[in-house]
Amino acid sequence: MSKLILSALILLSLASFFVPLSRILRQVKQAKGKLSWGPFGARFRRFLGEVLLQSKVIRDRPLPGLMHAFVFWGFLAFSLETLDHFFRGYGVSFLGHGPFHKVFGGFVAGFAILVLIGILYLAFRRFILRPQALGKFSPGSFAVAVFIVVLMVTYLASYFTWIDPQSTAAKWNWWIHTIVILAFLGLIPHSKHMHLALSPFTTFSKDFRIARIKPLDFENEEFGAEKVFDLDAHTILAAYTCVECGRCMDHCPANQTGKTLNPKEFILNLRKSLKEDVEKEVIGNTVSSEIIWQCTTCGACTTQCPVGVEHVTPLIEFRRGLVAEGNFPSPMGNLFKGLEGAGKNPWSYERGAAEDFISKNAFPLFKDQSVLYWMGCMGRYDAQYQKTALSFAKLLNKAGVSWGVLKEESCTGDAARRAGNEFLFQQLAEENIALLNEAKPTTIVSTCPHCLATLEEYEDMGLNRGIEFIHHTSFLNRLMEQGKLKVKTNESGSVVYHDACYLSRYRGKEGIEAPRSVLKTHGAELKEASRNGSKSFCCGAGGAMLFTEETQGKRINHERTDELVQTGAKNIATSCPFCQMMVRDGATDREYKNVTVKDIADILAE
Repeated sequence: MSKLILSALILLSLASFFVPLSRILRQVKQAKGKLSWGPFGARFRRFLGEVLLQSKVIRDRPLPGLMHAFVFWGFLAFSLETLDHFFRGYGVSFLGHGPFHKVFGGFVAGFAILVLIGILYLAFRRFILRPQALGKFSPGSFAVAVFIVVLMVTYLASYFTWIDPQSTAAKWNWWIHTIVILAFLGLIPHSKHMHLALSPFTTFSKDFRIARIKPLDFENEEFGAEKVFDLDAHTILAAYTCVECGRCMDHCPANQTGKTLNPKEFILNLRKSLKEDVEKEVIGNTVSSEIIWQCTTCGACTTQCPVGVEHVTPLIEFRRGLVAEGNFPSPMGNLFKGLEGAGKNPWSYERGAAEDFISKNAFPLFKDQSVLYWMGCMGRYDAQYQKTALSFAKLLNKAGVSWGVLKEESCTGDAARRAGNEFLFQQLAEENIALLNEAKPTTIVSTCPHCLATLEEYEDMGLNRGIEFIHHTSFLNRLMEQGKLKVKTNESGSVVYHDACYLSRYRGKEGIEAPRSVLKTHGAELKEASRNGSKSFCCGAGGAMLFTEETQGKRINHERTDELVQTGAKNIATSCPFCQMMVRDGATDREYKNVTVKDIADILAE
């Protein structure tokens, strides 16, 4: 009779788990595109580090992360023991009852103690300390915490024979352990703990580029997202994977400066759309249009997410859908007008202004030189940032680099694409791709990380592959390491470096280390802001936000400038034209009169 009851409970639990799971998998299959599984080696290494070793979980919140890792590793250690537990319910044990099982059981018991420590700390943090990022009280989370405690206590009681193995109490202990396991399995699909089953696949299949935007096929009537199934398969999977930890909102510049956008709630609202009515338009129902236009695409959310969720990509997809209908913030109209005009730049400057600047300063035109310097719109048109272009040209000449520029260069379309105007972006991209494929450069260096990110996206649209895209700080660092560029020791005082989001996160480790290496080699007294590297705080310009207005909360560039000035450094070093403009304006607005804001190229050239 007991075996019959056990079998019925197992079937009920498996049905409670797999029926909702199959529904999720059907929805993932129904979404646009397919999940990516290659290159397998690189994805497996990321899986090993972020999933099995819990590197991201521990790195970004060390104590809670380690406690979570204890629980995760404990459940891995329990897997064989749990399977054997159910076999014993039918009178069979593949682990046996001898010395091996005693030793293996001791190993599992050690992890059981670690799991108890971990789950009790996490329960104390969630239900007593209650950080804002974790949200409201969750009955499901409380039930899971109780389940895990009961599982560990019943296992330890059995292993250490705190109760007589032949007694009625031992049988009750076995059944309690069994029922809790089965109840836990049945609860998983109906709570945030679905990440236990999905996060390994979400992390494994996540793109290696942050916020990778794929071209729309207008001939097949692709115009961006309106309904939830207009989003790609990974986004649908990620919506069910979100663990609701709130790390994304803790690092979101919009959320942290008092705006409505909350990346965690955005993903949870996508999940809500999937569960309630997939035929309804998302914007205006589960997601407000207001938050769509507050994202700077800085990538802090997805960089911090421990389970592979991409927040920026669906936000841009909804922008595309809104722009296709003619719905966008009115200031964006001037941006689009400038990019559509003869000048092909956001500010509607005539092309002749850039050509005059290039000619006046004797910039060599690119023919077959070793390096193409992609100037970007700021380098070509902005009077202040043209000084940085001149500084970089001076350094290239000083190092004896063979380089040139393209007189016909147009805006890459970064702002248009991230503002959702994919049609305009593709027009600009096609012109530039034709230009580049004809020029055939082997190395493109730019002072603008936004340009580099967008140029790399051209490879999805026909740009010849094999081009090296490199940021000017990395290129300068290379020249200095090779001994080709020698500069005098800095005597201008302390420097705090502001990490550009499209460098420190979009370009990874090199984007963090190269600018600092240049400054240190230069002899700068380098200070660090409280948020730096991959945890840097955005200047507020990305995602085309430079071309609109912040109407809610504190200005993002004010928040960041305050933070940089609080280091006590007299000089703020930047590596992005947008960042330089935003921090410089922030210093002016906040009346920091004794602080200078300069690009690293300017600092070296001086």
